[in-house]
Amino acid sequence: MKSAKSALVLALGLGACAAPPQTGQPPFQWEEAQQEEKSGPLQALERAVAAAYEREQAMAERVRQLETSNAQLRQALQALQAQSRVLSARLDSLPRRAMPPRVVAKTSDRDTQANTTAAVGTSDAFNMYQGALYYYRHEQYDRALVEFDRLLQEAPMSEWSDNAQYWKGECYYGLRKYQQALIEFTKVFAFSNTDKADDAQLKIARCHIALDERDRALAALHKLLDEYPDSEYAPAAREKIKHLGG
Repeated sequence: MKSAKSALVLALGLGACAAPPQTGQPPFQWEEAQQEEKSGPLQALERAVAAAYEREQAMAERVRQLETSNAQLRQALQALQAQSRVLSARLDSLPRRAMPPRVVAKTSDRDTQANTTAAVGTSDAFNMYQGALYYYRHEQYDRALVEFDRLLQEAPMSEWSDNAQYWKGECYYGLRKYQQALIEFTKVFAFSNTDKADDAQLKIARCHIALDERDRALAALHKLLDEYPDSEYAPAAREKIKHLGG
């Protein structure tokens, strides 16, 4: 009997040792808590990655919108440039009465310089320009040169000055003085924001062709295509390059 009691006590002691630790919660809840502790940093990392991806997508969309806006602005600028060329061509084609050179009384250089800006207004400059064009269209190139020179001297900063410089080149071209025409066409580029730059570049190429300078003509034509790809003269330049074998 005594030995049976001893065996019972020993069995209860072994059972107590084999029991899971008492944590105040069932075993399955304790395992879930451990899993939650492990998944916490992983979930935070996943949220950070998701947030970074969303920011990247938002930035990509913004870049796409800016590229679209830039493309629209470039198209608008090209349309304005084309419209400016058309208006300039129409203005040059307007028939105007020839304006004979004015007789200016002799004065000192200082008085002349002081009175030039005040005496030559926009209307006067325009009339001089149209008068010079009249002589050019009637192939009176020498007389036209005198009038264009007068405009450039008396109103060097007028809105017609760059056109006057260009037409000086055309006058020398009409006189077959191609070397002088080259010089005059090159001076057009001294005027900022001129709408005659691509015109002058094409005429430079034609002057070189007239002077039998094939390589320089090709270089001038390629420059036209490189610097003024949207010019109305670009197709003609490509055809000329093909004709010259360049």
